[in-house]
Amino acid sequence: MSQLLNRILNPLVYKNALRHNNMVRWCSSTPIYPFMLIDHLLKVGDSSEGNVTRRSGSDGENEIIIKNNNILTDVRDAMTNGFNQSGVNIHIKDKTFLRDNDNIRINIYYKPSDPKSKSVTVHLPPLPKGIQIQNLAMSSLPDLENEDWVVAIKFSVSQLRLYRHKDLRWSDIETTHAHESISPHSSLMYSKKDQRFYTTTPGGQLLCSFGPNFNEKDEPKYNRVWKQDLPQYMLYELEQINSFTKTDHLVESPSGETFLISWYYGDEFESDTIVQKTKRFLVFKEQERRAGTIIMSYTENIGDHCVFLGHGEAMCVPASSSPGLRPNCIYFVGHNYGVFDITTQTCTLFYTEKGPLRSTQFPYWRHPFSLIPT
Repeated sequence: MSQLLNRILNPLVYKNALRHNNMVRWCSSTPIYPFMLIDHLLKVGDSSEGNVTRRSGSDGENEIIIKNNNILTDVRDAMTNGFNQSGVNIHIKDKTFLRDNDNIRINIYYKPSDPKSKSVTVHLPPLPKGIQIQNLAMSSLPDLENEDWVVAIKFSVSQLRLYRHKDLRWSDIETTHAHESISPHSSLMYSKKDQRFYTTTPGGQLLCSFGPNFNEKDEPKYNRVWKQDLPQYMLYELEQINSFTKTDHLVESPSGETFLISWYYGDEFESDTIVQKTKRFLVFKEQERRAGTIIMSYTENIGDHCVFLGHGEAMCVPASSSPGLRPNCIYFVGHNYGVFDITTQTCTLFYTEKGPLRSTQFPYWRHPFSLIPT
């Protein structure tokens, strides 16, 4: 496999391989094992053909500059749609319709892995045109025969809406509590363990949650977050990173463990242009709940799991779910594409020759229910 990966970094060798072996699918739209490419790029140094080079950033992060368009395409595909399996796809239409020219429509398509099962397509009620969707979360896989199937949407203006298939309409959720509102950039997630939707308030001091049967007259529940066990060496670093922008993301592992991840990024000048660069992550693991407070401890070990963060619902999957995935790592997409190694506290960013590799697409990857066995 390493020999095949090396061919990616040498286009002349790769062309010859393609000519003699139709089974070679690297540098195509559907790589066989897409995260093998990411893993290889994290390991190797500069390529002999100059397709990939490395350098250190201003804050000590690793930067991988990819100069080959085929490699760039495969890196983008691996980081945004790397799990090539049957699952849930979400598509947003923002086009002009004859009688619906002021609306945004969301279509959800689910293709079961069982060939005997029928595919499910759901057309959600229209949303006002011009809104920006932060992410979408679901209580279960799409099932038109299940009245408990619920979809929640978080807008970038700190607004939440809930869709129950049995009601066939959107319900607004009031999220103002004691002068607090939900964070405009942190993600919304559904906890299978608690059977509740969660998101954070600005700063991450509170978790806002509501159940699938939430009614417009109800009020969301707020739990205070108490973080503990930060090591001494982190205290000085916290003073530095507090000047950065932070978003908080709650994620649940398939085994039911809950992690709160703080994502820090800041502005930097690069070639007379201001770019936003990911600086680091802090990870906290839930320990217990006590009198409306969720106690979370700082950790540098999430076991044999890896986390995906971006413009969508955060997800946690076993590293063994795909060859090339690294345990105890965070894969992130947004202002940057990159990988953060929680063990070594090392951040690696992917670059083009023009600047950081970035994306504004929605969603960045398949919905988590596509990846977690039921």
